[in-house]
Amino acid sequence: MSILYDIINILPFSLLAAMLFGSYTGMPEDSAAGFIICLALSLLIISLRGMKRKNRLRGICIAAVFIIVLTIAAGEENRQLFLKEYLWVLHIIFLSAAALITGILALRNIWIRRAAAAALLIYAAAGTVLSWEISKEAFALICFIVLVRIAEEIQRGWVKSGSPDIKAHITGISPMLIAVCLITYLVPAPAEPYDWQFAKDIYNNTSSFLNRIYGYITHLSDDYGSIGFSDSGTFLAGLQGNDEEVLRIEVGDPAVKEVRLTGCISGDFTGREWVFDTDTESDSRMTDTAETACAVRKYAGAAQSDLLRNTNMYFKSFMYNTKYIFSPEKIRLAKTKEKLPGISERNGSIITEQRLGYNDSYLISCYVLNYSSPELPELLENAEPITEDEWEQTAKAENISDNDGYSFGDHQEYISCIYEKYCIPRGLSERAKAVINDIKNSSDSRYGRAKMLEAYLKKLEYSTDTGALPDTVTDAGSFLDHFLFTSKKGWCMHFATAFVLMADEMGIPCRYVQGYTAKRDISGDMIVKQSNAHAWPEVYFDNVGWVAFEPTPGFAVPVGWGRYESTANTDNDTIETDTAEDADEESDISEGSAQTGIDPMIFIIPAAAVAVSLLIFYIISRFGSRRRYEQMTPQEKFTYLTKQDIRLLGLLGFSLQNGETLSEYYDRIMRSESQDIKEQIGFIPLYETVLYSDREITADDIEPVEAAHKTLRELAKKSSLRSRLLLMIREY
Repeated sequence: MSILYDIINILPFSLLAAMLFGSYTGMPEDSAAGFIICLALSLLIISLRGMKRKNRLRGICIAAVFIIVLTIAAGEENRQLFLKEYLWVLHIIFLSAAALITGILALRNIWIRRAAAAALLIYAAAGTVLSWEISKEAFALICFIVLVRIAEEIQRGWVKSGSPDIKAHITGISPMLIAVCLITYLVPAPAEPYDWQFAKDIYNNTSSFLNRIYGYITHLSDDYGSIGFSDSGTFLAGLQGNDEEVLRIEVGDPAVKEVRLTGCISGDFTGREWVFDTDTESDSRMTDTAETACAVRKYAGAAQSDLLRNTNMYFKSFMYNTKYIFSPEKIRLAKTKEKLPGISERNGSIITEQRLGYNDSYLISCYVLNYSSPELPELLENAEPITEDEWEQTAKAENISDNDGYSFGDHQEYISCIYEKYCIPRGLSERAKAVINDIKNSSDSRYGRAKMLEAYLKKLEYSTDTGALPDTVTDAGSFLDHFLFTSKKGWCMHFATAFVLMADEMGIPCRYVQGYTAKRDISGDMIVKQSNAHAWPEVYFDNVGWVAFEPTPGFAVPVGWGRYESTANTDNDTIETDTAEDADEESDISEGSAQTGIDPMIFIIPAAAVAVSLLIFYIISRFGSRRRYEQMTPQEKFTYLTKQDIRLLGLLGFSLQNGETLSEYYDRIMRSESQDIKEQIGFIPLYETVLYSDREITADDIEPVEAAHKTLRELAKKSSLRSRLLLMIREY
């Protein structure tokens, strides 16, 4: 009865684990092998639980011997084949073992059983509401486990007469519970599940509200962590990882694979931090977008989409309490304002009047520059001046021709302001200027010098653990000296800052940008995490606009999209040819394996090792029993032999029944026709006398009991194969 109760409580956990998590172990779909392994392992462990400690240890040792010898006998080739093709078997064994441990712990503690049943009930309910894919088999097992727990709770709280044994009751009603679960499994499921939309709406609204409140409480400013975006340009002593999701982006143009999202822009560096001005209104972002659009239209004509693509991006915010609208560098601000009123540009940053919180969304209209195009360097180096007519056509296309600040004269003034604001002396040291002059003299073009500067900085070391800036760093010159000649390592803030300072010294307008990098994942969306926060420099090119560079080692400017396919096709052809050859080789290997077959000795040797182990256990057991027997007193010897003889009588068909006295037991055997057995049971009346009186056992009493024991063993050996096997593996 106890073993059946264990099976009812433990086995479902193992099978359920295989159903829910079997796919994660690599178990083949629609394969019964994994469930057979779970079933066999469960029954083995349950059987071991029902054995005495000595027999349990013996069984574990035998199993260990079989597995170890099998592993050795299999040979290296078969072991490698197993690891390659059937490693999932080990995974499913570990998974089943973990589930069995859970089931065993649940048997020992009612609260674990209650918690497990409650968790499964919540899982099934949540799966129903959220349309998770739960197989009917798994749902039926969950129902069985929950029903067993309900029945047990009813038994515990029910004042009743009769047997109070809960285990017996649960075992007795288990066929009915199994029948209920089978009916649940066999009843056809509807084609379309109930969507529970009202429950989903309640959950989503509640979750959004709580997350928004949480964000306002925990994020009082735009500082989202030491590695996330911050409206502070202060250098930290080090960075910490943070994988919190902050944005999810749907991109209208499938060709766009990755972008950079601008948050803050600055050209003001104090030596220890960048200063972000978000109070001064400006129109530089829209002017820059119009300038780039005009330059590409003039340069590429009808093929302008190879360099610049117009797209819409739908942003969903998971960050908390921020005033920044993150957007690609070439934002079409006028178009965006039509869908997102209440935003404005403040010194290059796009700011919203109503701060964004959890689950807020917005739509950005923008252009994306194709950094992978081989024509981009030519455009940057050879762009012709924009005429007034060309500017007016672009302004009209962007719906800004009637807006203040976007006339052709305003554009010319904007260019003049760039050179006044960014190409300023930084007070750099002679040592730093020497390095800068070497880079400047290496190329005659602005683009070439920027690329050489980018390459120079990429040779330094990337590190997130640089320590705080020393007190000697007080201005731009001392910062650059410390970074280039003392520390020689840093993260994106250090590299972007050094690039800006050195470019300005060469007369190249350059600014510092903080924001995020974003790249499409397998779902097709762009998932932006705090760890995607980044800083980079942007260089201004006459008649084109601001263009990003990437001096940080290990990082690259987003490529945009590719246009040329010939190389890829050639590579694919090569890959296909190689793959075909590999397939032929694999086919030959498979055929060879099929012809070779499995050597039967792989299993014969472990079986022989188990047989030898059994023999050794038998010899050790017999020797140990004999030694213990010889050291016993006459009273102990008599009790020991009597108990063994009663067990031997059980093998011969005369088991002592529950509630039966020794006298009744003796009379029942004497009424039988087994004359050989009746002649050996004289010890039973004496045993009853010893139990209920002060009768002492002497050496003379032992001799007939020993003789009876020997005779009963011989009779048991002759009775059946089962008896012979039991006499070998158990102590009688």
